[in-house]
Amino acid sequence: MSRSLEDSSITPKAPIILASGSESRKQMLEEAGIVFDVIVSETDEDLIKKKIASLPYSEQVIHLAKAKAETVSRQNPESIVIGGDQMCALSDKLLHKPGNKEKAVESLKLLSNQKHYQHSGVCIFKNNESIWEYSETVELKMHDLTDKEIINYVEMENPIHAAGAYKFESLGCNLFSYVDGSSHTVRGMPLIPLLNALRKLKIIGLE
Repeated sequence: MSRSLEDSSITPKAPIILASGSESRKQMLEEAGIVFDVIVSETDEDLIKKKIASLPYSEQVIHLAKAKAETVSRQNPESIVIGGDQMCALSDKLLHKPGNKEKAVESLKLLSNQKHYQHSGVCIFKNNESIWEYSETVELKMHDLTDKEIINYVEMENPIHAAGAYKFESLGCNLFSYVDGSSHTVRGMPLIPLLNALRKLKIIGLE
């Protein structure tokens, strides 16, 4: 059966579940045309973070992504479950989601004129078992921002739920002098490697 130009979705060979409440990850999968459901994992991330604190951030994000996916996969064994996690690091300091505008301003003042890193991990589970996992790191440098620029940005975008206190998919991209790596990874998920894995596993395809 031929597909019309209006039909821009890709129906997977098995149900796909995104085990994340991240709007950015959801948006990226939607932009790629993937049909999926969202079930937010109830994993205790703080407990896991304490156990893996000695690992490099690039490994920590995989552990957290797998923990989220495993919880959802246990209850949905026949589905393909995608888990993801992200950490924003300035040197050895983690910058968490600020939660309010005041902390967002503080985070951006720390990042101003500095190099920092976004670490993003993603995995695929089926039947409570990891069948693929991957992490990627992007180096970024922010412009030397004035306090007024920072305050104006926070007022415009309210990035209180974003790692690093910026939304790279919209106005946040204007904050940077350079970015070495994928914009998808900065947004919280290495999308192209994930799509490649789904294709190799014969879960998606343009047929």
